[in-house]
Amino acid sequence: METGSNFEGCRFYSLGLISITMQNNMKWFLLVALLIPCWVIGVQYEIDLVVLHETAKFLIHDFTRVYAQNGNLGRYFYGPFSLVLIKPLGFLSFSFVKYFWLCLQTVCYFFFWNILNRLFPVLRDKKYFWGWFLVWIVSINPIHNNYQSNNIQLMLATLMLWAELWAQNPSDTKQTLGGVLMTLAAGIKVFPAFLVVYYFLAKSRATQKGILLGTLMVVISPFLFLGLNKSLFLYQGFFSNLTTYSAENSLTRTNDILCLPSLLARFQVSSTVNHLIILSISALFFIWVLVSKRSPKFAMREPYFWSLAWALSVFLNPSTRPHYFIFYVPAFCSFVNYCSIRANDHFVKMMIGISTLLIAFTAEGVVGKNWNEWFEANSLPTYGMAFLCFSMIWMIHRNPARSAT
Repeated sequence: METGSNFEGCRFYSLGLISITMQNNMKWFLLVALLIPCWVIGVQYEIDLVVLHETAKFLIHDFTRVYAQNGNLGRYFYGPFSLVLIKPLGFLSFSFVKYFWLCLQTVCYFFFWNILNRLFPVLRDKKYFWGWFLVWIVSINPIHNNYQSNNIQLMLATLMLWAELWAQNPSDTKQTLGGVLMTLAAGIKVFPAFLVVYYFLAKSRATQKGILLGTLMVVISPFLFLGLNKSLFLYQGFFSNLTTYSAENSLTRTNDILCLPSLLARFQVSSTVNHLIILSISALFFIWVLVSKRSPKFAMREPYFWSLAWALSVFLNPSTRPHYFIFYVPAFCSFVNYCSIRANDHFVKMMIGISTLLIAFTAEGVVGKNWNEWFEANSLPTYGMAFLCFSMIWMIHRNPARSAT
């Protein structure tokens, strides 16, 4: 009898091991299957990388052109801290820079998935392979767009996930470094500043210290590496470009700007009212975080607040395009975790289902160029983002019984 029991136990263990191995192999297959067309299109197109490379050369040869209008190149909208990072590219040929950039994107691609799995152990659970697959589906369009445009959203997302990984570490040093990393992301591109505010309000004192240190690094670095007069001139140009961003990126005429500001503008809401709505939503969210932080249950709910902060940072950002959708991924990961706790919440499943359809399945690669342009012109993906944010609020309100990470 004991021998038979041992045999059954071994068989059960073996079948479980085979199942896990098959699922891991399937994950690797899907990741590589996505990466191959990303490389193909990354080699074929250059787009934003041309601007980065030319800007790096301007910085070396004629810094007055960095934030100027440069014909077909347009204007540069990243912060002066980003110039410190990209300056070495100006000494290299574009061909070398292009393939270096694609390799860097690919390194970030694998780190992105690895850190997600560490932040959300539920994604490693064989019972929730459907959840990992859902996250993969949602990620296809933004990752593909990042390779196509040779943009930095995937790199920023990886940096910000790393910041969260360290912010959750019991070590004060790691928590401080997490705050630094999050602030560096905002120093490169402005919209992660929303997450910086969230981190300062919601995270530990060590992380808050890291934010202050990171802010000093971001502000001072250009002066140290580029010089006083040059940096002052560049800061002036950056703020000028930032405050006149809509000149080239109209919220009503540029169909692929998909966010709440563009949705409101297409409903002919005045610019003043539009700004007030965005500021009000931001303020209400941060007040909610501060009020909730007083509760002893906040630690269990905080990962859901963090995921919602990622989603709001791009939902409210007036320059959100499809390659920004990568920042909605943590919200979908939180949904998978939520289902592992409250499997019978059919309302939130319906909301996430609608959101997935509008965000992932209105992409050009799924419906074709004409339908995709119609969907974007009518803000359907933006409605999907609204459903996603509402779903996150509902999940927080339901107060999950255990942590999301």
